[in-house]
Amino acid sequence: MEQRFSWSTMAVLGALNVPAAVQAAMFIDPTLPALWEIGRVAEVCLRIVGWACVFTVVLGVLPKRVRRTVAGIVVAASAVLCAVDGFTLVHYHTVLDAGLLEIVLATNPAEAWEYVTSQAGGIAVAVVALGVAVAAAVFGRHRLRREAASRGREFAILLTLLLAFVASLAHAAENPDDTFENALRANSVLRLACNINQAYTEIGSAEYVAYTLANHDVSGTRGTPDIPYVVFILGESTSRHHMQLYGYGLPTTPRLANRNAAGELVAYENVTSPHAGTMAVMRTLFNFYDNEAERAADGMWYDYGDLFDILRAAGVHTAWLSNQEASGFYGSIGRTLGERTDHVAFTSPVAHSIDLTERYDGEVLPLLDGALADGALTPPAFIVLHLMGAHEEFSKRYPKEYARFTAEDERGRGVAEDEAALAVRAAYDNAVLYDDEIVDAIIHRFEDEDALVIFISDHGEEVYDTRALFGHGDETSPWQRDVPMVFWMSEAFRAHHAADAARIAAARERHWQSDEMIHTILDLMHVRTPSFDEKKSLLDLDGQAER
Repeated sequence: MEQRFSWSTMAVLGALNVPAAVQAAMFIDPTLPALWEIGRVAEVCLRIVGWACVFTVVLGVLPKRVRRTVAGIVVAASAVLCAVDGFTLVHYHTVLDAGLLEIVLATNPAEAWEYVTSQAGGIAVAVVALGVAVAAAVFGRHRLRREAASRGREFAILLTLLLAFVASLAHAAENPDDTFENALRANSVLRLACNINQAYTEIGSAEYVAYTLANHDVSGTRGTPDIPYVVFILGESTSRHHMQLYGYGLPTTPRLANRNAAGELVAYENVTSPHAGTMAVMRTLFNFYDNEAERAADGMWYDYGDLFDILRAAGVHTAWLSNQEASGFYGSIGRTLGERTDHVAFTSPVAHSIDLTERYDGEVLPLLDGALADGALTPPAFIVLHLMGAHEEFSKRYPKEYARFTAEDERGRGVAEDEAALAVRAAYDNAVLYDDEIVDAIIHRFEDEDALVIFISDHGEEVYDTRALFGHGDETSPWQRDVPMVFWMSEAFRAHHAADAARIAAARERHWQSDEMIHTILDLMHVRTPSFDEKKSLLDLDGQAER
């Protein structure tokens, strides 16, 4: 046992995977029971030790010379990945994942060098930490050799570790919220292998979708768009039932409420989303792939082209400015659509599961200011701003100074009265309050222009409103599909486009679903293409009567 199984190697491999445990601890959910979250982190730690144990057992069956070579390679790779994970934890709040690898694989040498020089300080710290880790590993390895336990005790400990690890893998196989791949990701070398495969799969998929969109025929497009600026603000997880603008009992949208009182905007009362999840909604929002086509399994969303290529063919400049993810599985549709525009920018290059702790929606404002200042968006222009809105975790969606509402403010407003549920509701309402300021700040930038600003959320959210549940994803829940939709019209817009302003106001109470958004935008911008159906436009009240 002393010659074939190296406790020192196992300890070193386990120590070099500590960043995975750190990440698990960073994302503890305060709304869940403490013991549950402690158990989750403990399971990650068990998997770290378990994979280190499995690696060491496998090394033990190899010939001595081969064992030393393979062990050196595995330890060296783990040490490098430990340093990388430490760097990405500090800067992106995650260990290395597929989203970051996609960026690396898509980066040319000049961009890579620019990034290295801009992050020289952090990289230097990571290199020093790597040196310390290697020194500690060498010291620890020799110390463990000198303090080896008896064979019987070694075997008992090893068997216990392996049995517990196998139980953890079995739990992953049976738990719908866990997967065997998640268990693999507790080890940095195995995680790298998973991430490389995922990154290449997602890149290949994105390239195919982009190719299909680029080859969509827009030759039949015609029109004379005459609105200088149409700004489309896409919110996230925002329920109109938590907005003061729609009669909610807390002042969560004071700025929009003031603009409404001044007669500047129209708040639509009966708009719903086709789905209760972001990706499903994004597939229908900016193309002709609607709920009807989806139910009929009539092709894929990208077979239907996209709004941005149509607008470009009509002479409209387009932009996609986003505080959502620019890479990874959840960022694929947003990134692909953004690349169809003339100007695309993200507040962060990383994936949804990573960078949700510090990037507030206010960070899209400099992106908007820059796009307007550099002349990239000369009129007519269509600008999309994709916000993080009130996405979970709610408390991470706003700066501390916006923590206005407390659990006490939420008493009697929902079905759950325990402190944890009230705290969740308060955090959600604070997120809505913060985004009210961001939407207002975007509007402010176009007050002196002939401009129309549209604000809609991708889907709604339940926050202990009608049952003891918060979140989204339940397609049967009307509450999760009730969304706000607001049209703000500048004074110049109301003066120059009086007929359109009247149509916008007349449709206030219309029952309408956002998968028909492309028809409304083309209708407003006076752009026509063969797939356009005027009767599906929100503003076509005659079409509503016929249907």
